[in-house]
Amino acid sequence: MRSDHWFAEEVSQLIDGDTEAGIIGTRQSIAKLINAQSEQEIIFTQNTTHAINMVALGFNFKPGDVVLLTGREHNSNLVPWLRLQKEGLIKVIHTATDLKDTFDLDAYEQCFKSNKIRLVSIVYTSNVTGVTLPVKEMITIAHQYGARVLLDGAQAVPHQTVDVRALNADFLAFSMHKMCGPRGIGVLYAKSELIGRELGKEKTEYDFIESVIVGGGTVRNTTYNSYEPKIGIGGFEAGIQDYAGIIASGVAARYLQQIGIDRIAVHEELLNSYLSRKLLDRYGETGWFTIIGPEEASLRGGILTFVIQRPNAIGISKELSDKNNIMIRDGVFCVHSYFNQQFGSNWIRPRSPREQRMIYRISFYLYNTISECDIFLDTLDVIINERSYRLY
Repeated sequence: MRSDHWFAEEVSQLIDGDTEAGIIGTRQSIAKLINAQSEQEIIFTQNTTHAINMVALGFNFKPGDVVLLTGREHNSNLVPWLRLQKEGLIKVIHTATDLKDTFDLDAYEQCFKSNKIRLVSIVYTSNVTGVTLPVKEMITIAHQYGARVLLDGAQAVPHQTVDVRALNADFLAFSMHKMCGPRGIGVLYAKSELIGRELGKEKTEYDFIESVIVGGGTVRNTTYNSYEPKIGIGGFEAGIQDYAGIIASGVAARYLQQIGIDRIAVHEELLNSYLSRKLLDRYGETGWFTIIGPEEASLRGGILTFVIQRPNAIGISKELSDKNNIMIRDGVFCVHSYFNQQFGSNWIRPRSPREQRMIYRISFYLYNTISECDIFLDTLDVIINERSYRLY
C-alpha cells in the first residue's frame, strides 16, 4: 500500500509515464513491422493461440455461418473452431491438402459457391512444411464472397515481410517469442473497423469482434447494473499486462527491422537449401528418409521436416541434443489432423515395427550458420551408423 511518502508519487509517475510510453512505442514498432494503418490496430495477447481464440469467441457469428480452414492447421487454429461447431454455433469445413502442400485456388473458391462462409481462418505459413499459402489471392476471393479472413501468422511474421494493408487482411495473429522476443506476448492485428461493437447498431448489421475477457482496464464506467466498454483496443486488454514483456517485444521488433526481414528470409533459404541437398545426397535413396513438403527448399522457407520410417526410429532428437547440443523437434507439432489425414489414424500406433514413422523438424533462423548445419550432419551420421542394424 502506498503511503504519503514523496517516493510514492515518483513511482506512480515512473510507471504511468515511462511504461506507457514504452507500450505505445511497441505498438508503433509492431504496426510498422506489419504495415498496419495505425498502432490502434495492435492488440496485445498472451500468444497466437490466445489471439485466435479472441476472434473465435468474439466474432459476431450468426446461425448457419460457416468457417473455412485449410487441411494443415495447427491445433490452435483448429480446436477453437471445432469447439464452436460442437456447440452448434458454426459449421467447419476444410480445403484439401497433400504431403507436397500444393494448394488449389479453384477448389478453394468452390467452397464459397457451395457454402455460406462467414470467416476464413488459415495458416499463412505451415509450421510443418514451411510452405506459404497464396494468401493475397485467398483473401481477395474471400472478400468477393463477403467473408472475413484471419491469418495465423505465427510462422510467417518472423520469417518474411508481411504487409497487412497490401494483403487487405482482416485479422493477423502471431507470437513474439518466435521472433527474438519474450515468451508470453502475442499480437492480434485487427482492422480498426472490426474492433468492438458500435453503439446504436444491431449485432447483425456488420462484422466486428467483442472482447471476451472483461473487467479492469476494459471499461469507461460502471454502475451496479451496467457497464460502458472502452472503445477500440483498450477494451481488449483486461487487467494487469506483462508490461516488461510488451516493451521487450518492441525492442525485438525494432531489432528485426534493423536487420531486415528480407535478409532473414534469404539467409534461411540458403541454410535450408544447403542442408536439404546434403540430407538428400546421403539418405535420399535409402527408402526410409523423406522430406515433407516440396523438394525445392526455396518453397519451404525456414522449415525442414523429414520422416524416418524404420523400426525404432524414435529418439534421434534427444541423441542430437545429448551428443552435440543440437535442438530439433520431433512428433506432430500440434498438427495431428494433418498427419492423420496423410498417414491414416493409426500411424502413431503402427501394426508392425516396420511401419513405424518418426517425424523430425529443423527450424532455421537468423542466428544459425552453415557450420552448424555441418555439425548436425556429422552428428546425425554418427547416430545413423550406431543404429545401422535397424535403419539400413
